[in-house]
Amino acid sequence: MSGNKTTRKEMVRLDLVEMDVFDDIAAGMTVLNVQKKYQCSNRIFYTWIDKVPGRRDDYLFARKSFADHIAEETISIADSSIDPGDAQINKVRIDARRWLASKVAPEQYGEKSAPAISINLQSEHLQALKDINREDSISISHSDSGD
Repeated sequence: MSGNKTTRKEMVRLDLVEMDVFDDIAAGMTVLNVQKKYQCSNRIFYTWIDKVPGRRDDYLFARKSFADHIAEETISIADSSIDPGDAQINKVRIDARRWLASKVAPEQYGEKSAPAISINLQSEHLQALKDINREDSISISHSDSGD
């Protein structure tokens, strides 16, 4: 029974700081660090997220805001590269943020892949010309035979 009291305590603690939790996530704090800060387990955190209708939407909005933040942060990192020695380190930092933004908000920051379909109209065009040529020769032969 003591586990239930602990679970309830953790849920109440999160309820009291709900907006702070989402602000922390939007500011870039990882869920793991949010869980440490507010002293709750992974299971409790996600149970709390799904406990109230609309809270998952708030969570997803905070994650999207985080993705926007880190995507914009890449510009600051790139602009701060003055020393060639820092360039490689900053490239790794930028790549990590780009990757994370693409995972958090794939519709906005994910790789846009080209369709896997390739249409070759050249062969269709050639076939249409052959068909027209055949129809012309048939109509010419009919008009010649009618004279």
